[in-house]
Amino acid sequence: MGTRPEDFSRVNRPLAKAADLYTRLAPWYDLLAASEKKFIRRGVELLDPQSGERILEIGFGTGYAQEHLISTINTGFSAAVDLSPGMAYQAQRKLRLAGLLDRCGLTISDSLPLPFPTNTFDSLFSSFTLELFDTPQIPILLGECRRVLKPEGRLVVVSLSKDQQLGGVGRLYEHFHNRFPTLADCRPIPVLRLLAENDFIVIKHEYRKMWGLPVIMLSAKTQLD
Repeated sequence: MGTRPEDFSRVNRPLAKAADLYTRLAPWYDLLAASEKKFIRRGVELLDPQSGERILEIGFGTGYAQEHLISTINTGFSAAVDLSPGMAYQAQRKLRLAGLLDRCGLTISDSLPLPFPTNTFDSLFSSFTLELFDTPQIPILLGECRRVLKPEGRLVVVSLSKDQQLGGVGRLYEHFHNRFPTLADCRPIPVLRLLAENDFIVIKHEYRKMWGLPVIMLSAKTQLD
């Protein structure tokens, strides 16, 4: 049985409001989201970027994952897209200081389709981003991921997860999200089912907790037609 909209909470705010929020948070985001970094590093390990690959990151934030991705692909190239101009400014600054800015292309976009040609990327990385999209938008985004990936391209997602029991903290957080969707605009989602329903083959997944909230890190690949 497929995932139903009522299986997980909606995101009741337009993407433009999310862009404004994250732009305001951008100067302090690395401190506010410090607990996410170990999960992002593990996600990069699961992706296992190879020298010479073309990689796309969806939701690059302040560029933390970009630093790790770019440093592993040598002659490859990393592209990245985010909806927040403020986050893009912080990422550009960080990557310039690290001497990596000329090896990546950062794009600001809050709309679908993704602004990249079909069959462009060897792999795709996204951390704590998929759960920011409203329920009807997620299959559209995953379809775009399939489109821009090469046949049997690799995908790694790190996300708040409703694939396992939420527990007390998770239920409390979901309730808070439902009451205050602008303050807590991400929510746990059933990532495994969403990937399977949108023609990805899940290769490996791991569960963790972040401040009591369930997190999933998974690697997948596109199915051949």
